[in-house]
Amino acid sequence: MKRFFILLVICLSSLFAYSQMPQLGFMPKGYETLDTTALRVFYEFTYPPTMKLVKRPAIMSAEDSLKQEKSTDYMILELGKTGISKFYSDNKRLLDSLIMEVIKNPQKASLVVEKIQNSGMGRADDREIFKNYPAGKMTVTDQISIMNALSYEDDLNGVQWQITADTMTCLNYLCQKATGDFRGRHYEAWFTPDLPVNDGPWKFSGLPGLILYVTDSDHQYILKAVALDNMQTPLQFAKRDYVKTTRQEVDKMKKRFAEDPLGYVVNFAPGAQIPQSVPDGKGGTISREDLKMIYNPMELE
Repeated sequence: MKRFFILLVICLSSLFAYSQMPQLGFMPKGYETLDTTALRVFYEFTYPPTMKLVKRPAIMSAEDSLKQEKSTDYMILELGKTGISKFYSDNKRLLDSLIMEVIKNPQKASLVVEKIQNSGMGRADDREIFKNYPAGKMTVTDQISIMNALSYEDDLNGVQWQITADTMTCLNYLCQKATGDFRGRHYEAWFTPDLPVNDGPWKFSGLPGLILYVTDSDHQYILKAVALDNMQTPLQFAKRDYVKTTRQEVDKMKKRFAEDPLGYVVNFAPGAQIPQSVPDGKGGTISREDLKMIYNPMELE
């Protein structure tokens, strides 16, 4: 959700005005090469916003508010030669660099807000999903704000798929349909046996072919492959001071963040006082109350 990042930039500019620079958990300390990419698949990810404002601030137009109903991100699935894969947001790298501009110079907040508004980018997914790392498991890295870095293990091949006789084409590949339930939602996936890789976007895998298209039964979440290439690049894992946790605990943290985003961020700055309003980047202010959000996760269970 683009507005989420605009508000985060506003919070950050206020935070650094009120306190000393806190530790930034999202900054990598280096990279570990896990594998070499044999195939890259590019997906368009359309979904309802994970964080949605409870109340529309005065600076947000009705048009912008309506745009929040759908977000679009561009994701990359890197398939390694030894069976490890990595799924991540292509937008996140640029957004991280824009946030770093505010950290280095809080006075640039309004310029960064303008960049984000004019970029056309949707909400970037903070998660990076590594399948078969470790072998037979899944590692997910995540962050609630830029102050912390989280990681947890998850089960691999968590969907019990039912393969049907239905077919369609995607990227000129003949695909077959499979259906299954996963953590509170019903999905249909389209996989191609012509690419015999047991993998797919997000946490989906477990079919006799690469998954090129997935949607839930309400068509709220859609992952559609739009391109692929066989460029060989290092498949890397960012080294950070991860807090090892569980998916359930991450879910609780995100709920707390949604209830009070400014308070959550400021609490990472020692001695900082939580302001009751922050600059909006356009000469006005936004109250702490107006920053509250509704948390709408893809995984309901």
